[in-house]
Amino acid sequence: MNQLLILAILLLTAICFRQLFLKIKLPTVLGYMFSGIFLGPSLLNVIHGSHLISSMAELGVIVLMFIAGLECDLKMLKKYFKPSITIAFLGIVFPVIGMYWMGQTLALSKIESLFIGIIFAATSVSISVAVLKELHRLKTKAGTTILGAAVADDILSILLLSIVIASTGIDDSNHQINLYYLISYQIGFFLLVWLLTFIAQKLSFNGLEKIKPKLPILALVFALLLSGVAELVQVSAITGAFFAGIIISQTKYKESLTNQIDQFGQLFLIPLFFINVGLSVKLDGIFDNIGLFILMLIIAVLTKFIGAYSGARLFKFSRNNASQIGIGMISRGEVGLIIAEIGLKNQLISTEYYSTIIAVIIITTIITPILLRVIIKSK
Repeated sequence: MNQLLILAILLLTAICFRQLFLKIKLPTVLGYMFSGIFLGPSLLNVIHGSHLISSMAELGVIVLMFIAGLECDLKMLKKYFKPSITIAFLGIVFPVIGMYWMGQTLALSKIESLFIGIIFAATSVSISVAVLKELHRLKTKAGTTILGAAVADDILSILLLSIVIASTGIDDSNHQINLYYLISYQIGFFLLVWLLTFIAQKLSFNGLEKIKPKLPILALVFALLLSGVAELVQVSAITGAFFAGIIISQTKYKESLTNQIDQFGQLFLIPLFFINVGLSVKLDGIFDNIGLFILMLIIAVLTKFIGAYSGARLFKFSRNNASQIGIGMISRGEVGLIIAEIGLKNQLISTEYYSTIIAVIIITTIITPILLRVIIKSK
């Protein structure tokens, strides 16, 4: 089918599902995801994922995280830095231990068991961001902590991934030097972010008034540049986009840029990201190995929730706020999918379990918006 017709059908169906989910008071991002499930391999099987859709979806999540950075309060982020790091750490340790235990129980190798743990150590902040934005909870205590913890979670997970791949010696016999350089590059990236944030806080940018109409596209170019640099040092692109948003949020153009870029993203790029998640759902990953799927899903949900909830309670968060943070960290989304794909390519996980792992990642992504809305509304 013509790619333009496919995009038109996807967006039209997504609008219909969005309105339906609005009426039944469920997060609209679920409407977008279910439109992909409805048209994709799981139900009608009329549209499949393509390179074009995947590329536009990747742009969509970058724009979404850029907006999250623009809307983030840096003072609040600094205030909740310690709980965010603690939550991220416990949110990694619990899933790694839980999945490693499961792998050893199934007689998998130690490397494969560990790698499955790393896959489920990751958190997809983009899903929770969309729900928090919709419910106007992004700038709350819990919302800020989820953002900080999820970004820290991604950074730590990618670093752990790099260490495991390097230590297996798959890519290069001189892997220890490669790992040393990689960590150095990543430290350099975060120093660059700190320096750019410092500069943005100190400069007035009055000279930019002359080119104000062009600022939105310049801001997007900056977000893409920082995302690209992040990928070069093997930090996820969405982390780079988030930090780009934080840097620009220190300028006086924050509000106008946030409104314009949000309108641009919501036109089709951000919906396409969630639609693409729905298109990725394949029921064979669930029904071909239903017992393993249920066990893995339970471990994935409980370990992440318990780890994040415990970390929040250590810092005296209320039970409701701690529950919001715990649920907000459950989604694995695009980060989990990327790590799983890397594992398959490097033969760190077998093809026998790959489809089940992907199915669990997708289901955690779908249930997170539902549970998050329920716990926020219960307050």
